[in-house]
Order: sequence, then structure tokens, then C-alpha cells
Amino acid sequence: MDKWQNSVAIVTGANSGIGFTIFKQLAENGIKVVGLDIYIETINKLKTETKNENIHAIVCDITKDDQTEAAFKWIEDTLGGVDILVNNAGILRTIGILEYDKPMKELEFNVNINYTAHVRVSRLAFKSMATRDKYGYIINISSVCGHSVVPVMDNGSIGVYNGTKYAMTATNEVMRFELNQMKNRKVRVTNIAPGVVLTNLYKNADVKEDDEGAVYKNPILRAKDVADQVVYLLTTPYEVHITNLIVRATGADL
Repeated sequence: MDKWQNSVAIVTGANSGIGFTIFKQLAENGIKVVGLDIYIETINKLKTETKNENIHAIVCDITKDDQTEAAFKWIEDTLGGVDILVNNAGILRTIGILEYDKPMKELEFNVNINYTAHVRVSRLAFKSMATRDKYGYIINISSVCGHSVVPVMDNGSIGVYNGTKYAMTATNEVMRFELNQMKNRKVRVTNIAPGVVLTNLYKNADVKEDDEGAVYKNPILRAKDVADQVVYLLTTPYEVHITNLIVRATGADL
């Protein structure tokens, strides 16, 4: 991690779950970390408790162009730019694609958070890396649902969630090809695809407890297991490019 000392990282969806654990671990490794989230209480509490001046938080809805661009401008003006981006923000909506009596806007919101916002933030981060001719890393926290269609609950649908994760898997490869075409050897992109992780993802999606129990009946990962993979990727030499990293709990089906 020495080569990333004093570098600047952005973590989206950094106030809880996997994002917060990644945020905390990067800060502990001497990286200046900026958390983007619509809530920042947990990040601010961490800064107060640790007195770590490298911890920053910005209230930002990354589905909005103006808010996202303003956040990046602050980072450019205050910290000099972005070297590492962790695209972590994501939600799950348990509305079936064919449930025509449910509001389409809920599915659109899922797509906007899980996919479109990631593209928006990646473009801004790459602009900062490329214009400064800096080594950089874009890490997408995706899902095994981006590699196979997974019916997570026996009596419910995860709707467009699978589709958004497949889209991120494809987009990661497209970005890699674009970097190759540019002959850019300084920026790398990686999809981390975890299996089931113990977070509030299902609770926030209003999944019933019996369904949630079915989700967690197999061995599951912890948020730290995913954060450890982010640190691992950052420790790899610049000439090594791991493009996809699928991580499951030992013995898990998902």
C-alpha cells in the first residue's frame, strides 16, 4: 500500500455496510478518503473518534449530475484530485420486472443507483486521473448476480438487480478496452463480485424476516471480507491487472 500513501480515494455509499468498512480500512492505511453518501453521520462519528484529518464526507446524491460534479470540484480544489474510486453505492428493490401494477419509478431508481450513477462517477474520476497523468484505480463493488441469475428469495423477485450487476460486469470490460485503446497503462478497473454479504441490503429492501433467513441460510461473507479484497487489489503491482474478482464464502451456494 506504500505507493498509495497520501493519495485520494472516493467511496460511494460510504456511510454504512460494505462502503463504510472499505472507507475505514483505506483511512487506516494512510489514504485520504472522501465518502459520498446522502447520509454522513457514521463517517463524521468516525472522524471525531479517530481525529483522522484524512477523513472527509460530502452529502451527495450520485444520481444527480449537479451534486456529483460539485463534490468532485471540491475534491479537486481541496485535495488535488482523485486517485482511487470505489463504486460501492447500491440498492435492492424487490419488485418484479413484470409486476405491471407496481411503479416503474422504483425500477428506474434501482437502475440509476446501481448502474447509471456508477458510470457518472467513473467518468469524473477518470477525468481527474487522466488530466493529471496519475496512476489510478476504479474498483466496482458488484455481485455474483452479475455473473449468473440468482433468485435470492423463494417467493419474491429481485427485479432489475441482476440486470444492473450484469451491466456493471460488461461496463468494467468496456472501460478496460477503452483504456487499452488509449494506451493508458496507469489506470486499472476491476469488478469485485461478492456473494451474499451480511449487510442491511435486504432489510432496507423491506424483505420479510423469513425471506431474509432463507438468504442467510448458507455461509455468508462479512463486510470486512470485501474490504480486504479492495486492499489486496491496491497492493498488486501496477503491471498486474485483475479485471474480475468473484468472492464467495467457503461452502456457499451464492
